Amino acid sequence: MADSDAFDAFYKDARDRLLAQTYLLTGDLPAARSAVREAFVAAWHRWSKVAASGDPEAEVRPRTWAQAQRRATTRPWHREKGLAPEVTATLEALAALDGAPRRLLLLSELADLALGDAAREAGVTLEEGARHLAVGRAEYAEALGLVTPEEVTATLGVAAAAATADARWPRPSILRRAGSRRRRTHAVVGAALAVVAVGASGFVVHDETGTPTSLARSVDRDIPVPGSPPTLTSPELADSLTVDTLLPTADVEVLGPDLTWTTTTTDNTPGDGLVLPCQEARYADTDGLAGFVRTFRATTTDGRLLQAFQASELSRSAEAAGGAYGEWASWLAGCSIPRTQLVATYAVEGVGDEAVAFVLRRSGEEAGIVTAGVARTGDITTVTVADVAGAEEDAGPTVANLLATGVNRICETEGGGECASDPALVPRLPLPVGDDPYLLDVVDLPPVPGVELPWSGTRPAAPTTGTESATVCDNANFVNAGIASPVTRTFLITDAGLPDTFGLSQSTGTFADAQVAQGFVGAIEGLVADCQEKDLVTGAELIGDETYDDGRLLVWSIDVRVGEDSTVRMLMGVARAGALVTQVNLVPAGDATLEDEEFVAVVDRARQRLAQVNASAAAAPADPATTAAPSAPAEPAAPATPAPSEG
Repeated sequence: MADSDAFDAFYKDARDRLLAQTYLLTGDLPAARSAVREAFVAAWHRWSKVAASGDPEAEVRPRTWAQAQRRATTRPWHREKGLAPEVTATLEALAALDGAPRRLLLLSELADLALGDAAREAGVTLEEGARHLAVGRAEYAEALGLVTPEEVTATLGVAAAAATADARWPRPSILRRAGSRRRRTHAVVGAALAVVAVGASGFVVHDETGTPTSLARSVDRDIPVPGSPPTLTSPELADSLTVDTLLPTADVEVLGPDLTWTTTTTDNTPGDGLVLPCQEARYADTDGLAGFVRTFRATTTDGRLLQAFQASELSRSAEAAGGAYGEWASWLAGCSIPRTQLVATYAVEGVGDEAVAFVLRRSGEEAGIVTAGVARTGDITTVTVADVAGAEEDAGPTVANLLATGVNRICETEGGGECASDPALVPRLPLPVGDDPYLLDVVDLPPVPGVELPWSGTRPAAPTTGTESATVCDNANFVNAGIASPVTRTFLITDAGLPDTFGLSQSTGTFADAQVAQGFVGAIEGLVADCQEKDLVTGAELIGDETYDDGRLLVWSIDVRVGEDSTVRMLMGVARAGALVTQVNLVPAGDATLEDEEFVAVVDRARQRLAQVNASAAAAPADPATTAAPSAPAEPAAPATPAPSEG
């Protein structure tokens, strides 16, 4: 069979499947269609390699998904009008899944891949793939009220059919011509690069001095096919971001001065584009003008891996760059790497137009400290990361200095803005993450010793009883006439073989004012003290007591007697920030628990999240509609106090 006949047959056979999979991955049908067409253009461009792989679809799908996700990010889960209710419900259930569980679910159900193949294509280990698939199936089934695996498959099949029902495709010959044009273009570019190997996007390997030594791949620019948006060029900004403006290896060697470093640089078109820790999409600005990723690696004498990264993106405007800056910051602040905890957040003063840094602790086989900084200068966003295996301390000052150096290499270009002076790390409140800024997120929780699986959280919801986070001592009730908009959430570690009683719960509510909220916290303090005197418990030890400008934190270790010779230990804390109050309760299971200081830190993080809500509200511009004329003072709400415990 001729190459063209084999390609045409493959295209006709696989295009609908790839469209369905890509649509359900992104929720954006136009982006999915364009991505599928462009992936087939690229497939013909390198057909000899694709055909020889033995599984052309597995070669084309990662490119299709990456391209579609890049475009769909600008309007996430864009839905077509007139969809059947069951298709809309399927899209909503998929949208609620995190990226990795959604990928594994679709690879398993729609691509019909074995678990090992699906995990490999998703870029995760077999164990991680199994966990993501289990979470994806369970949360998807729960969202739609499904019971059997067959129902999961059937609902996805219905939505897939809807995606392809009206699909209109260009003739194979059109795509082959576009692919041939690309091949000719690349041949010309490749020849030019062989003569002048500077300033080019693509893949460049450097030696330890940062000097390019070879060019492993030519520039891979997508040639638009009918219906896809063209690539916009901006000649006046052409020199604003190039490989020469990235950090050289010599600057990163401070992480390991006596080690041999290997450096690679790409335009981030290879693979799935997820290179840096916590990164969730190929580019933060899906409509940007240029983007590069540089990776630095070294191995210590005791076998530990040291990694550093820089990612830089050039946007069309300072406003667009601000969006990219915010996207990178949100990825790091809510890092989705399993068993990774956000330890600290800093403002980085004296660097660019805006800058922030994060310290994350990763547990498990790749345990270590990840320190990351994000900065924006004018139309350019840059990110620097140090990922040091086995480290006990963060690399905050080093990363801040690298961030400042990176900004100074680009700030004076056409697209640059403010430069950097001496960077200063200033502790700041954590950025909002997750579904509800009033509540903790998985990234706030430390790993449980001896448990290899990560925390997972239920969706925030209004409390049903109001006492979800209370103990027998206080019975603090968040369903109360004096508490507005109460919300609760529970965190568990599923499939770890732990008792059903194990878990961490949090409830949060808004009071009429700070004084009423203070009274609620004081009432809990009094009830816990009374509880021990009434012999309801064998001990209630105060393990945390801090006063802040805007509130207070109290944490107890409580042993509850449940039998003649049996007690149950729990940890409970309550914190106030202004008129907001939160209560956190951990019920351990044997050795599956947190150290006292770790739990106190969790309660303090819960307080910080409330303080961040207050800070955001104070910084928001006033609504003229609500400030045009003073309103009559509201009647004060009755003080909300926990109900006294019985017995």
